[in-house]
Amino acid sequence: MKRMVRISVLLVVLIGVFANAGFAAELKKIVVLDVEDTNTMVTEQMFNGLKQAGLIDQHNVIITQIPVPSQGDLTPVLARIQEITPDVILEISGLGNTLAALNTLSIPVITRVNVEPFVGADGMPTANITGLYTNLPDMVYNSYKFLQKVAPLKPGQQVVFLDNPEFPILPKATVVDALQRLQIPLKAVVNAAVYEDWQQAILHYNDDPDVGWILRSSPRRKRDGSAFNTLTELYPWEREHLKKPTVTQWEFPVQAGTLCAFGIDTAEVGAQCGRMVARVLQGEDVRTIKAEYPNKVSIALNRKTATNLGIVFSMDVLKLANVIYDDYEGKQVIRK
Repeated sequence: MKRMVRISVLLVVLIGVFANAGFAAELKKIVVLDVEDTNTMVTEQMFNGLKQAGLIDQHNVIITQIPVPSQGDLTPVLARIQEITPDVILEISGLGNTLAALNTLSIPVITRVNVEPFVGADGMPTANITGLYTNLPDMVYNSYKFLQKVAPLKPGQQVVFLDNPEFPILPKATVVDALQRLQIPLKAVVNAAVYEDWQQAILHYNDDPDVGWILRSSPRRKRDGSAFNTLTELYPWEREHLKKPTVTQWEFPVQAGTLCAFGIDTAEVGAQCGRMVARVLQGEDVRTIKAEYPNKVSIALNRKTATNLGIVFSMDVLKLANVIYDDYEGKQVIRK
């Protein structure tokens, strides 16, 4: 009798195992491509966006996260993707080389940023990639207008722009147009795609009394072609050496030490991308999903950096802020 009970229990267990295996085989598959040095806050917000869209790993979808090098050969990444055969890819970095490689596949791709090269003027995808535009219309203009409130230029002062033409998330033409409209004189545009050139330009213009702001894109490679880690190398170096005010269009650099941001609400970006991924999994053709602008603006300040630069935020600026950091770890933060 005991033996019969044991056999019955074993059969129940085996049936459950095979049922679960069959269930797992039926789950839709999502691959999340996350560049190796992406801020963890952004990654968490993107995964939260999937959850908000009702996409729960091992419950109704299978989510596989794959790290992508910011520089170098993408062949292993593409091979891994083809091995998994996902139903959709969520691309976090927005790196041009990664998106160009994904554009050769037949798999639908939703990108967090930098969708512009892959959609038409009407926002409709030209191939298998859709997602979010890099900035809201006039975001750069409004960010510089905000910086005027935070750290007004002195009479006669000019600004310098550190350009990265290899990764034009902040296009030079957009920057020049915004400054001209605000009647802010531009002293120089420096090609700072190389990390060492970016560092040298900051050190040079730090000591120029005629320069009020140093506006910058981020470099993507070192002079020898190797990559660097934005979180452990670039941001700590910038905190220590940049002596002029600057502004960004994203919140997470402010947590890492950038003075201020008039930028994109990255949590809402995660939610938007999650909804797009869900639409693909529900059977909608990616080519019919129009690219979207980010829905919300977030104004962020870092008081520790302001103190280091000798800047005191006015009450008007503090009232505008959605997020105020008092450190570089995100532990002392006020969210409104």
